[in-house]
Amino acid sequence: MRLGAGPPVRRADAAAQDDVRRANLSAVLRLLHFHGPATRSDLVASTGFNRSTVGSLTSELVKLGLVRERPGVVSGKGRPSNVVEPVSTSVHVLAFDVTPSSVGAARVGLGGYMLQVRRRLHSSSPHDVPAVVELIATLAREMQAKSVPGSVCLGLVVSVPGSVRQPDGLVRRSPPLGWHEVPFAELLSEATGHEYPVAVGNDGDLGVVAEYLRGAARGAQDVLYVRGEVGVGGGVVVDGELLKGAGGYAGEVGHIVVKPGGRVCSCGARGCWEAEIGDAAIIRAVGRDPRESDIEDVLNDVAVGNRRSISGVRKTGEWVGLGLASLVNLFNPRVVVLGGTLGALYPTMEPTLAASYSRALGPIREQALLVRSDLGSDAQLVGAAEVAFADVLEDPAGTLGERSDQEPELRSGT
Repeated sequence: MRLGAGPPVRRADAAAQDDVRRANLSAVLRLLHFHGPATRSDLVASTGFNRSTVGSLTSELVKLGLVRERPGVVSGKGRPSNVVEPVSTSVHVLAFDVTPSSVGAARVGLGGYMLQVRRRLHSSSPHDVPAVVELIATLAREMQAKSVPGSVCLGLVVSVPGSVRQPDGLVRRSPPLGWHEVPFAELLSEATGHEYPVAVGNDGDLGVVAEYLRGAARGAQDVLYVRGEVGVGGGVVVDGELLKGAGGYAGEVGHIVVKPGGRVCSCGARGCWEAEIGDAAIIRAVGRDPRESDIEDVLNDVAVGNRRSISGVRKTGEWVGLGLASLVNLFNPRVVVLGGTLGALYPTMEPTLAASYSRALGPIREQALLVRSDLGSDAQLVGAAEVAFADVLEDPAGTLGERSDQEPELRSGT
């Protein structure tokens, strides 16, 4: 997956003019999608294209309905440069985040605008795959019904806490959800009438994509993301590219062994990092019973200054820091982002986390900035949305041409 904006292409080979045009359209649209409205002068400076080329490219994007232009503000002498901005209602994507307790949903417009956000609790056990599929299909229909007439849905992407095979979206295993060998993408495609492309991704992968493109790691090329929830997920960006591994399963950081012979993990092994820092472990550490309390109780106790809870969270912080030290030594990231429960509790566990994290090698540790997620619970939705936008950002005209063949009502503009 190509992340962010690449350099503009300026080859003069006549046989490659279509490729050049496509790449240049992509460069301009990416800038507007990730950085927001810009004047034509700004686009000239950012791309290195001349003014007439930028004018031609923006005019083509306007015809496609992806951007619009408005007069700039007059300041000083000369004519103001037109402002170009993405049209959030021309194309959109549907993003979902499945957790053991609920399903988050968002309709996201071009430019990353959250047009609608929903979260629904499971009506039955999350182990009930057909019920989860129907819930997502229902949310998709509800959000589609609220979209502007003629707005094109580019795709539906779902975040799942588990090992997801690519590109077919088969969930090989998800201990938090109790899923095993579930053809989730296929089931969703059928439930939504094959109306748009469907993809499924790992929650850690989508989280790191979100933080890299729009969150706490924006501007960094090497990023480690760790999400603490019922399970512990992770994702890694290396030199601007998502680390996938041979089967697309890279980033299962929750299952590194930190305590041989320790507590049984949801995966069946003993001593996994997840078994020491997941929500259930934190709940036990503060003296509560995971069968009677949830992580919100812990967060509330910490917020009011409950000493026993603060002490338990800090004890967990030792294990968080220990695992992070190993991962930082392995990946040498510029930014380490803590999301989910770990992000919420980081200020409380920071003293003990820092002490055990100091086991990372000095030169590597010094380069890694440790931060909380900027996106919080929306990270997976943002990451899922960016996956669905990838094709139109890569080839604006070609992608909309394909979608218009499937959707005759596609508008030419907004």
